Amino acid sequence: MRQVMILVLVMLLIGTDFCHRDTEPTEIEIVIVKAPNKEPRNPYQEEYEKLLYPTVRISSSCGVGSGVVISSTQIYILTAAHVVEDQSIVDIELFDLTSITATVVITDTVRDLALLKPTGLISYSAQLAPRNYTPYIFTPVYTVGCSLGLTPRPSQGIISVVAKDHWEVSSPILPGNSGGPVYDARTYEVIGIAVWVKTYQGQLITTMAGIITIQDIYTFLDQVKN
Repeated sequence: MRQVMILVLVMLLIGTDFCHRDTEPTEIEIVIVKAPNKEPRNPYQEEYEKLLYPTVRISSSCGVGSGVVISSTQIYILTAAHVVEDQSIVDIELFDLTSITATVVITDTVRDLALLKPTGLISYSAQLAPRNYTPYIFTPVYTVGCSLGLTPRPSQGIISVVAKDHWEVSSPILPGNSGGPVYDARTYEVIGIAVWVKTYQGQLITTMAGIITIQDIYTFLDQVKN
């Protein structure tokens, strides 16, 4: 009996020791982690850079139009011939509102295309669709241009007519859009240049617009090289 009491006493002492150890205060290091103070990324940043940034505003005594920066061995601006008419130097406004000038290299009044050489540095350029690009009615497109002479803005539509010498798109085109790029909305590649809209009883039908095709653009650029 005495042995049992001694054993119980020992167990109580051991248990008390463990309890004592469990309640001993321990040092806890608290680290405060702060989230990086950054603005959320624009979910459409890719569209901005590929569609809007290469689009420029062209100003001259002829008025205001649009153009698109393209790159081959050098940086050029592609636009409509009627935007620059007989001007030799025009003013260019870039996406970041930087103003530069550009020299008119060549115009083709038959195809209504013109090529300009900018005097300043331009960091963004558009990608031309392949020469063998095949248009289909209902292909989704974005038309980008300086509508009413404002900063570049996009409109959405489809290819609505495929003719031998031109295509038509349903994306709204307003005065000031002339010379601006038309993109395939799936690839963000330039498939044409906006040049005209239809009228009915003196009213602009902004959703019935004609564009110079990518094939004519390549023919024009080949003409420049030669």
